Amino acid sequence: MQKFPGQDSILNAHLSKHDLLLSEITGIAPHLAAYYEAKDTLTLLMCKQKITDRLLLTGTELEAIVAELDCNGERIDQLASYVDDINRNRNTRLTVASVVVGALTTVATVALKNDASTAAGVAGGLTSAGLGALTINPKGKRVSIAFKRSLLKNIWNNDNADQAFPPAIWKILNEKAFSNSGDRSLIETIKNRWQQYEFNGKINPADQTLFFDKGGISTADDLHSLANMFNELQATIRSIQQDLRSLGLKVNSL
Repeated sequence: MQKFPGQDSILNAHLSKHDLLLSEITGIAPHLAAYYEAKDTLTLLMCKQKITDRLLLTGTELEAIVAELDCNGERIDQLASYVDDINRNRNTRLTVASVVVGALTTVATVALKNDASTAAGVAGGLTSAGLGALTINPKGKRVSIAFKRSLLKNIWNNDNADQAFPPAIWKILNEKAFSNSGDRSLIETIKNRWQQYEFNGKINPADQTLFFDKGGISTADDLHSLANMFNELQATIRSIQQDLRSLGLKVNSL
């Protein structure tokens, strides 16, 4: 729908800058302006129905994105926990083996004499140390994951060519006015947070491929980081839902 005559001045008199911007992005601005200028009941009802329909559509799109992010985050978190359990069981077995080797080494050095005793002690010590080193290996077991579609990739590359995000939501994510600081977009804010907290301020090409492209071989720590990023993006989308509800309440009060 084209702009209603005098739309900007009409809406500026009734809406905050934040709500005005959201009404333009969701496509309800012309209908709101028409509503404020309506002279008869039928026009009022028609305008309000169109506004409600547009807000309902945007709300449904937001819910779909939240559901996808929640599903992916939950599945990856469960996989990470599964790998954690495997690693814990493995470490328990290695710790027991280390203790047993240490005990056997003590018995051997007592039973043997001279060079043979020294050799047994050194060999046992090295074996025990090796098992101990395995228990602190941060990598542990790994799993292979692959992405056919990833909302994280769209955010990281600031590219929505595949239309994974509905146009209205994508536009909100790129608007600085919807961030807390107001000096950077929600996409910039999310990406900066990931860089700082998940990659210590710097990400290498291999991790970019793993987390924001095709996937790959992942450790439990990788999976936990991935789940965290899905959950953080979900929280950001939910904040947009709050903005939409606020606008919806204003519309319902008309």
